[in-house]
Amino acid sequence: MTAGAQSCDRTWSSHPRAVVLAVVALVALSGPPAAGAHLRSGTVAVDYAASVVRPDTSAYAAQIYQSDRGLSLALKPGHVVVMLGYLGEPVFRLDAAGLSVNAASPTAAVVGLLRKGQRITASTPRWRLQRGRNSAVWHDARVQGLPPGVDQGAWSVPLTVDGRRASLDGELHRFPAPSLWVWLGMLAGLLTAGATPLLLRRGDLVRAGAIRLAIAAAVASVVIALAFAFDAYASPGTWIEGFDEIVFIAVGLGMLLRGPENLQVPAAIGVGLLGLAVGLIKGAVFLHPIVLAILPATATRVVVLAAIGAGLTAAALGCMSYVETSAPTPDTKPDQGTYAGVTWPREQSGARRRGG
Repeated sequence: MTAGAQSCDRTWSSHPRAVVLAVVALVALSGPPAAGAHLRSGTVAVDYAASVVRPDTSAYAAQIYQSDRGLSLALKPGHVVVMLGYLGEPVFRLDAAGLSVNAASPTAAVVGLLRKGQRITASTPRWRLQRGRNSAVWHDARVQGLPPGVDQGAWSVPLTVDGRRASLDGELHRFPAPSLWVWLGMLAGLLTAGATPLLLRRGDLVRAGAIRLAIAAAVASVVIALAFAFDAYASPGTWIEGFDEIVFIAVGLGMLLRGPENLQVPAAIGVGLLGLAVGLIKGAVFLHPIVLAILPATATRVVVLAAIGAGLTAAALGCMSYVETSAPTPDTKPDQGTYAGVTWPREQSGARRRGG
């Protein structure tokens, strides 16, 4: 074994934990998590602000979810509430026994209260009782949007409460979308600033810039994950997605800050790409006015922009640094060749190829 090959072996064998971490990170990042694949990750931004006019009455408490404008109605003790469908038929009933869904209701199948195959055809209600349930959640077409050109409107879902006609009423407000060009201009400025070492032809700053920008992208990605995971409308998929992102970032930062020097640039590239992916996944915040995060909408967009810009620039600078360090050094003689980072005399290289 040659001295160069022995040196490479010593470098990797002296950091077994770093090598294991690198392999784990690559395997983890190579595909989406299995658990997340079966849960929707949730909506991150919407066009409408939806509300219920009387969310709390003596008979029930109601709410509307901003993420998909789904309705929820929870019964209070001692009352009976029936929701009426698109054709005026009873869809579900909440009473002391629990939640009863009318299997003969066409609306019940459309709004998601009946599973496929449960729908039956009948001229009178056919109730399927779910004992112990005191609430219902459904997606009603009467709440789903406004006509083009209309920015404000009211919605109403008919009910019967203790045998008397009533209604669940609310309002929808549409807000203008943010200016995409403003945010694209800010992104261009951020990318230009991050690429300063390349523009100034300062090769000595490329590696340091890649590492610093990767750290910035990692911090922004963690803030993004937490901001959306702790929002009131976050789904289980959002929680899992945020947890996965934080774990991957922690592994990448561990390699970047505590790993061997020869793994820092690859780690910066990986963390930068992860930050870029996290930012792009939340890119809808630049297209819709209402952001479903615990941070204000403008602050959330700034953090997402930072993850995209810092992540992309960190990956680009890291690739440039890796190419420069892997290229033949100026003192390489014309009769020498470079393979896998080890310099060989050309005759020796040829002999190895013939013998190999």
